[in-house]
Amino acid sequence: MTMSYPIGIQSFETIRTDCFVWRLMRLGILLAAVVLAVGCSGTGDDLVSPEPVVPEPEVESGDPIAFSAEQQENQNVTRADGTPLHNYVTTFKVWGFKNMSYTEGSFGDMQTVIPGYRVNWYEDSRYTTVANSSDWEYVNQQGYNEEHQTIKYWDWAAKAYRFFGVTGELSEGQPRTTDSYYEFDFTVDGTSASAIADIPYFSALWFSTGNAGEYPTRLFGHPVQLMFLRPFARVRFMFTYTFPREGVLLINPKFGPTGGSTPTIARKGTFTVRYPLTGTEIAETYQSTPAGDNSGALIAFGEDYDGEDKEYVESIGGWYTVLPNTSQGSYTLSVKVNGADKSCDVPAAYMQWQPGYSYTYVFKINESGGVEIDLVESAYTPWTEVESNPYNIHNW
Repeated sequence: MTMSYPIGIQSFETIRTDCFVWRLMRLGILLAAVVLAVGCSGTGDDLVSPEPVVPEPEVESGDPIAFSAEQQENQNVTRADGTPLHNYVTTFKVWGFKNMSYTEGSFGDMQTVIPGYRVNWYEDSRYTTVANSSDWEYVNQQGYNEEHQTIKYWDWAAKAYRFFGVTGELSEGQPRTTDSYYEFDFTVDGTSASAIADIPYFSALWFSTGNAGEYPTRLFGHPVQLMFLRPFARVRFMFTYTFPREGVLLINPKFGPTGGSTPTIARKGTFTVRYPLTGTEIAETYQSTPAGDNSGALIAFGEDYDGEDKEYVESIGGWYTVLPNTSQGSYTLSVKVNGADKSCDVPAAYMQWQPGYSYTYVFKINESGGVEIDLVESAYTPWTEVESNPYNIHNW
């Protein structure tokens, strides 16, 4: 039997056929879109993209440069290290340079390694980074508006390395630099305990060719141990007796430049240290410039150190803080011993005051009431409290 349909109504087979055709048309449109996208973006191989490959950054490698910092100890002490710097300050700035050539005793071809990096001390932080082996860290330690600090590595082709450091904030124009040296100025005021406490440290020049025979404690690849000093000296004088002290009266002791009548013992002024970068010089040099108005200067030291209880007015516990001076002449001690004027000269050879040293001049009163120089002792000082024992001036 033949079925008929109203106008506008198609058979099921016709509808199914039309749907199939429509699906094919949609599929063709989608395929065309894909082909178009491929044509715009690349080849057909791009349809299945691998994971993106990120190139590894180029990183320096080798033996990292690391630092340790000590305060210089007594010159006669045989141990290699001194008092830890972090007992006093916990931050300093360091500069480093290398010389790539050596000709007839002169080092040249200077290259900057570290352009004034900030180094900070963190307790128990050693070995937490590859550049920290002594609790001193410089990587990423830059201050506000300072150059980003990155790790530095030893160059085994270098003929020599030089490092030096200073503490405290540098004033404008510091350091002064040329192609052959770096130079720093320090304001020194030794007239009060508070002023002395504000004076920064500077380091001796760390210089090495890496030769184990010449520099056994300054080998390339090992931590750079900077030895810090204060840019002034300390001086005191005292008396000892060859007989019981009871009954001996000392009046108006004075210890100063022989024949001096004007204030020439400088306690205020400028200390300048210069670090050579090339040539034949391999150690720092320095000079002292007294204050222009002569403020704080003395004609002579007037308070002797006494291990017993004593009130000090002019000095700090019997110690005088002075500018280093390596060019002055002889000194003379004068004192009244039981009313009689006595004196004793000290040759110029014993009156050379190096920065960072303490000097003690010991005068002996003999049975006849005479005065003679008994002992001159010098020692690097850790700038701690004065010991009650008048002879305990060494730092070990």
